[in-house]
Amino acid sequence: MMNWYAKRVRISRNITLAGKHYPTQDHSYLPGFLFEQEAGFIYRKEIFMKEYDVVIIGGAIAGPVAAKFCAQQNLKTLLIEQFEVPREKPCSGIQFTYFEKIIGDPIPQERLCNNTLVKTEMRFPNGQVLQGKFPMVNFMRDTFDEWLCLLAQSYGSDFQDGTKFKRFEENSKGTLVYLDGKNGAETVQTKYLIDATGMRPVIRQQLRSDTGFQKGSSGAALNYYFTADGDLETDKLYQVWNIDYNNMMFAWIYNKTLSDGKDYWVVGTGYDRDVTKRLDAFFDHVKELYNLKNVEVVKKEGYSSSMVMSGISRIWLGEGNFLMVGDAAGLIDLTRGVGMDAAALSGRLAGKAIGLAEKTGKPVIEIYKRLMKRLVKQTSENQQRGIMSFQNNDDLQAFLDKGVMKMGMNMMLQSRLNKLRSPEKQVMIP
Repeated sequence: MMNWYAKRVRISRNITLAGKHYPTQDHSYLPGFLFEQEAGFIYRKEIFMKEYDVVIIGGAIAGPVAAKFCAQQNLKTLLIEQFEVPREKPCSGIQFTYFEKIIGDPIPQERLCNNTLVKTEMRFPNGQVLQGKFPMVNFMRDTFDEWLCLLAQSYGSDFQDGTKFKRFEENSKGTLVYLDGKNGAETVQTKYLIDATGMRPVIRQQLRSDTGFQKGSSGAALNYYFTADGDLETDKLYQVWNIDYNNMMFAWIYNKTLSDGKDYWVVGTGYDRDVTKRLDAFFDHVKELYNLKNVEVVKKEGYSSSMVMSGISRIWLGEGNFLMVGDAAGLIDLTRGVGMDAAALSGRLAGKAIGLAEKTGKPVIEIYKRLMKRLVKQTSENQQRGIMSFQNNDDLQAFLDKGVMKMGMNMMLQSRLNKLRSPEKQVMIP
């Protein structure tokens, strides 16, 4: 898909240009336009750059959701994804049920894993175990994100995968976006540009290369998919809170469905250093704890980020007509252990902000900041009390002793209230 289009105009059998006469037989060197000859006539092909109201870079969750709600308001929208979909995406793929409400469309059953998660088991440093029932949405990110991109397309957004963002350049009409697509280099014009490129945000770093990031990795997450016999339950999410295994949130075990249609266990963790060493130690612990036998690892996946998780400048929503959504805005919440719900909500609110800006003439960034106020406040508060601030398991245990009961009660309360709230007023839990 080239983001240029041509209008074919018949002009004459001969051309006069700059006082000189050119016969139809010799037009190959004429400057400024492309020419075609047919039945003795010359046709001038006038080339125009494609223009959009909104261009969104990133086809994970925040990007397609933003594209859907922009297109729904009859805004001419282009969604760009670097890789061809479906593509690999290391991520938990677990969400609370209000996630579907934020997206605004029911998730097709074929985009979900075979096993539904309805229970949670939490293990603390002191050996305490808490269990409860809590339904969750369980999916693999490759097929789920593909569905979101196709959903945005069904609402009228243009969608282009296999296309890499190169850079942007502001001009008198807005912003030129330079891309490298399946058919080569291309350029589009847009009024609004949304960065949905995750924890290594390409537009944000071009705008603010000096804030929110560090040289090298600030942390990484790693997953092993495996088969085994043992005492794990397929409908349960296992959380292990222990700084020896994860100093960002909890380490995890649960059941997933891979592209072959078969079910596997996934064990994973995150750490700011030596993540492979930490996961191997945790996996050994899991094998012993749940009596796992005949263990066979079939797949490994991981990702890293240069975003400073504890930095005061991590959360940034953008400037002018540039909007940040999802992880690109720094909305990943390690205290909650999830971020896809916040990504979807930020994408939806970015779309709403652009629609309101078009109707009212008010600055889009000011509208977006107002709409995002509650979510930013919650994420900032959780960032300040995240487990990365704890030096040992004693500190972590003290925090859990003080807050776990309150967290559980709040989850039940907010879960019920979210059923009554509008999609844009959803409160992230826990």
